Amino acid sequence: MMRALPFALLTLLPFASVTRAQEGELAELVASEVAAASGRTSEALWDRALALRQAEELGADNELDGVLDNFLGRGDVTPEGLLLVAACRLQGGEPDAKLLSGVLRPLLTAADETIASGAAGLLGNDIFRRLGRTDREELGRELVVAARDIDRTPEARMRFARSAARVGRGTEMRQAREEMRAFLASSDPELRALGALALASTGVEVEGDLRDELERLAGLPNEDGVLAASYLKQELIRELHERKYKDLQSQLDSSAELPEPLAQVQAVIRMVERYHLEGDRVDSDELLEAALDGMLRYMDEHSSFFGSEAFAKFLLDLEAEYGGIGAYVGIDPNDRLFTINRPIYSGPAYRAGLMTDDKIVRIDDWPTLNETADDIIKRLKGRPDTEVKLYVWRRGMDPDFIDRPTEDMAVVLNREVIHIPAVAYQMLPGGIGMVELTTFSRNVHFELANVFDHLQKQGMRALILDLRRNSGGLLTEARNVADLFLPKDKKVVETRGTVGQPEVLRTLNDAYLDDDVPIIVMTSRFTASASEIVAGALKDHGRATVLGELSFGKGSVQQLMPVFGVDEDEWDDQNGNGRWDTWEPITSDADGDGEVDYRPRVKLTIAKYLLPSGRSIHRELDEEGNILSEGGIAPDVEVKFPLVDSWRVAERQRVRRDGKIKEYVDGTWDENFDLFRRLAVTDGKDEDRYPDFDDLMVSLDTMLPRQDVRMLVRSEIRRRIQDDRGAEFPIGDFQEDYQVQKGIEVALKAFDETPDAYDWFKDTFLNDDDVQTDRVAAAAVEIHNRERIRNAEALIKEIRDGGKSVTREQLEEVLEILGGEREAPEQD
Repeated sequence: MMRALPFALLTLLPFASVTRAQEGELAELVASEVAAASGRTSEALWDRALALRQAEELGADNELDGVLDNFLGRGDVTPEGLLLVAACRLQGGEPDAKLLSGVLRPLLTAADETIASGAAGLLGNDIFRRLGRTDREELGRELVVAARDIDRTPEARMRFARSAARVGRGTEMRQAREEMRAFLASSDPELRALGALALASTGVEVEGDLRDELERLAGLPNEDGVLAASYLKQELIRELHERKYKDLQSQLDSSAELPEPLAQVQAVIRMVERYHLEGDRVDSDELLEAALDGMLRYMDEHSSFFGSEAFAKFLLDLEAEYGGIGAYVGIDPNDRLFTINRPIYSGPAYRAGLMTDDKIVRIDDWPTLNETADDIIKRLKGRPDTEVKLYVWRRGMDPDFIDRPTEDMAVVLNREVIHIPAVAYQMLPGGIGMVELTTFSRNVHFELANVFDHLQKQGMRALILDLRRNSGGLLTEARNVADLFLPKDKKVVETRGTVGQPEVLRTLNDAYLDDDVPIIVMTSRFTASASEIVAGALKDHGRATVLGELSFGKGSVQQLMPVFGVDEDEWDDQNGNGRWDTWEPITSDADGDGEVDYRPRVKLTIAKYLLPSGRSIHRELDEEGNILSEGGIAPDVEVKFPLVDSWRVAERQRVRRDGKIKEYVDGTWDENFDLFRRLAVTDGKDEDRYPDFDDLMVSLDTMLPRQDVRMLVRSEIRRRIQDDRGAEFPIGDFQEDYQVQKGIEVALKAFDETPDAYDWFKDTFLNDDDVQTDRVAAAAVEIHNRERIRNAEALIKEIRDGGKSVTREQLEEVLEILGGEREAPEQD
């Protein structure tokens, strides 16, 4: 049935437009508005955009947005028409920031100031903060250049500056504020007013000259006066919040009488400090943080409290960017030297020739020997584009050079902004792309799209997306990743809380991968949150087969909230990433420790996720921790990971730690490099392909089967050969990973093929019957061990509670169960 036009729309749109809209011809309605836009002022264009937006009620969901996007992509629309369409589109659902930016940025240099200024105003929309780092920086620079153009009107310059401060990154934000402060310092009252209102809009603290000017403007009976008064009121509210929480904090810190609940907290803290066995090792701040964290975790397992240090680490993990050399590093437990475990292959360390297992023995003139990893890492990190000189000791060098490195060992490189990759991939036989996604960090969908481009150029026919070790990340990135696989305007997830309206996230673009590419999504009990949203959305829309095990079941939404009333150090955020980097100047350091102390944050559960089908994935527990509802994403094809005897797991770890396998690879590396490159991809599970393998088995003195040792050797070779490959292997190795093998089977089945058609698969795939037998045997061993442990616990409790003496035989039984000498099971 045709819906009636709103009265406001009837009064604003011409009669002919109303008639066409009633006929459902939204495209023709937009075309008529675009044609009439030429010559209109920006205020008139915004009015028409508001009126046109109401026409969306006449079409299907998001139909108007689709029409507007089509007009934005055309090359025959006038500048005024583009402003009209862009303004209308920004009011719609999930506008495409890149598309709009590409349309509006060329208008910034228009000779007509109405056009340029209007484009600048639209580009100040928060949606453009979603652009990638480079795009944001370029946009911010263009806006700053225009703000500094003295040939423009003051009003236009401040409009450019406002948008630069809103969407630019650190440098552009700082430069835009400098322009505003220059206006504020002017002797011209009109320029001062423009500068003050622009500066206050950026959220800076209202003080000094800014406060004086806003108070002057607030007394004027015009729009500037109303706006100035609102900024002053906003500052007053902030100050009241600060004062309220500071008063509460002072109550906690004082000896004054506290409300009973707070008095109990303070009393317990003092009891711990005074009477606990290790009370002298903690201070009241640590105990208070623990109490607050305990209170939040009492509500649910995902709410928590972040102190300053914890929040700093949380920020780094979430952003996945920092300034440094680009390497995974740590102290090698075998030689206690600071070691590159693996370079980040897109970073400066790798480009400068640093490789896996290289030892950094000096940084500039500072030796790293006997220093902590944290202190060394602080020296490696720094402002991008700054130089650092590393002295690197490698296998085969004279050990005396560790203490006295020579200039021949020096590597000079420039620090860069390092992006921690979240994607590893490999093309497998049969045109199967194996892609592992480990986290939903910011902009990871761009990283995935680039990987898909590489794989499609290599002939990818099917995709395995491994989310088994992905515990989540940003909700918006979950939607962006789903956008790569689903058609436009498909529901990805809905969030519902106790307050506010439900929020639905839908795909914004057409699918990046063609529909004829089969997708297998792998899940495990570690697949959680954002990764469950993606797996669930693809499953609900029938776009992917989910394979593996039931996922974790984390379907709740957390919001990070600052704890006001606690001072936060201030710094010059030069790169605009919202966190302090070690090279950025600190402008306020309360404790004088030379590091920024963040205000604490509370991560609070506020809503639940719902899949497109309307189902919640959240695992429900009762007050005692018993599972009421499993939640999670159930696989379409259940494949459990094969169990391994616990003694074999422990023995593998021992063999890895003793270093003999690393020594073996070191000693055979140069002579067998080409062979190892091939074995890293596949060795056909033939241990005889490894040189002197029998001698290695003898040196290891282990009960492990030869196949286990072969797997450990190949794992070490794969770790090192990644340097030659210039990319990380996915952890899911098709040759050793049974779940990956089943995923390959499902993928090939879509083409009526089997793994036996490919030599790599035929020679290495596990037999289903053998896997089942191993699972049963391993499960039996585990059940037996658990029963023995329960018997040991019962015996210990009996001795403790009954005061009985223990016989030697009983003691030997307990020691054997709890880790004494045991024989490994016999080999077949």
